[in-house]
Amino acid sequence: METLRRNERHLPSFWSPILAEDRKKWFKMTSLFMVLLTAIIFGILSIYWGAVHSLQFNLDVATVTIIDLDGGEIGQAIQAFGQASRSATPKDTLGYVSPGVNQYPTQEAALKALQNEDFWVGIVAVPGATDRMNTALTTGNNSYKPNEALQVLYQEGRNALIISELILPKLTTFLNEFVSNFTTNKQSSLLQQNEGNAAALATQLRTPIPVGFTLVNKAPYMPTTAEASTEIGSIYIIIASFITVIMFEQLFLQLLGKVGTRTFYLLRMAALPVIFLLLSAIYLLLSVVWQVPFDRHYGTAGYVIYWLLSWCGMISFGLTISNVNDLIGQPFTAVFFVFWVVSNVTAGFYPIEFLSNFYRWGLAWPFRHLLTGSKAVIFGTKNTLGLNFGVIIAWIAVGLLVQPLAIFLWMRKNKARVEQNRNDVLKRTKDVRQDTSSISESI
Repeated sequence: METLRRNERHLPSFWSPILAEDRKKWFKMTSLFMVLLTAIIFGILSIYWGAVHSLQFNLDVATVTIIDLDGGEIGQAIQAFGQASRSATPKDTLGYVSPGVNQYPTQEAALKALQNEDFWVGIVAVPGATDRMNTALTTGNNSYKPNEALQVLYQEGRNALIISELILPKLTTFLNEFVSNFTTNKQSSLLQQNEGNAAALATQLRTPIPVGFTLVNKAPYMPTTAEASTEIGSIYIIIASFITVIMFEQLFLQLLGKVGTRTFYLLRMAALPVIFLLLSAIYLLLSVVWQVPFDRHYGTAGYVIYWLLSWCGMISFGLTISNVNDLIGQPFTAVFFVFWVVSNVTAGFYPIEFLSNFYRWGLAWPFRHLLTGSKAVIFGTKNTLGLNFGVIIAWIAVGLLVQPLAIFLWMRKNKARVEQNRNDVLKRTKDVRQDTSSISESI
């Protein structure tokens, strides 16, 4: 300990001329790292900031289809109210549209269109809504339920963030304003008709609010743990892929030059798919332990679909990171990883149609398709699994095509390690052979 203290006293200060060259390198690397960090903050993180910023300017792409199956006052009034609302503030309101009755002639057709993602919300004026309302207002039907006049159909599982933060607040305001407006007009009209008729006025007062609505969530974002297997869990898949690549790179560095080149290539190219096959099974098991249901919409096949989707997702993420790491190395791999996470999350969390045209590239990013496929399995949203697997597998194919070149360049950068490991193995092989020969001669 005393020797250590003596040595410490003899070390130069940071500003000593002895460390001039070291200090120069330190400042140079510090400047480089600051440039990279600044690029991350302003260049890469701006991708996400820009996406969130553009949401407020694209509310009208959230199509709300008002379907009149009533054919009476209520159906006509809600469609007129939607058109007036959109005309008044076209960029600050949802995209209310009123198709002809032939496009969605039944409630079943409306539900099918919702499942097919033809619109974000369907407001259905149910058949006979006006007749039931007028009967209640004129005869005092105590069984009349105003909230059954309008059914508001939506799928929370399609995108809980957009539904809860953008669509539902504006939609409920719109519907409450319609109910208030319709009630005022209807009651005023009836007051004029029933003036002087005490019995009719008393009957009218039994239904003070003649119309209402019911929210019908056809794909609830439940159970709450499902979030861990969709949005948030998919981010963890990217992180797990990155950690796996970095960890196993060190193992392959130790093996570099100790086996034949062909064998090394085969090991490198086969390792990640095999490793991710096991990790994706563990990832599925984690969700099963926490009771995430994968069998609601595809039966027991849902478990296999989700496992394969996670496996392919891990390979696509992992191969991309592995190739980038082999080609450019640290610290640029870390910078790319931030870009990879931010760009994928941006394209996956938000519907591309809600973003500016700059984000169209997000349609081809793997995270979006991993997330969409997971939601189809867990929440029963639109089945685009064929497209989802196709895009992710395309990323895997590109990654496998690039990987041999990336490995070749990585081996060239580590040429000294190759020669050192090769000489070490050859020496050990020679020693073993000599020992074996000596033993044979002695026998």
